[in-house]
Amino acid sequence: MTDTWCDLDRVLDLTESMHAAASEGRWDDLTALEAEREPVLRRGTMRPAPETLESLKSIMLLDGLIKDLVSAARDEAAVAWDASRRVRRAVAAYSSF
Repeated sequence: MTDTWCDLDRVLDLTESMHAAASEGRWDDLTALEAEREPVLRRGTMRPAPETLESLKSIMLLDGLIKDLVSAARDEAAVAWDASRRVRRAVAAYSSF
C-alpha cells in the first residue's frame, strides 16, 4: 500500500497567498484561495517528518493572522453599516417634515 502525502508546500503557498489577499482586502480572492486550499489539505496524510511540523506551525500562524484581519474587516463593515443606517434614518426623519 502506498501512502498519499498531503502537499503541505502547496498548502503553505496558498495560505501565504490568502494572507496577502486578506492584508490587501481582496476578500473574493481570499475566498477562492481558501476553496482551493481545502481539498489539498484533505488529500492524503501528513508525512511524519520534522519539516511537516514546521510547515503546520507556519500555516497555523498565518491562519491566525488571517482570522484577525477578517475580524477587523468585519468590525469595520459593521461600524460602516451602522453609520449608514443612522444616516438613512436621519434622512427619512428629515424628509418626513
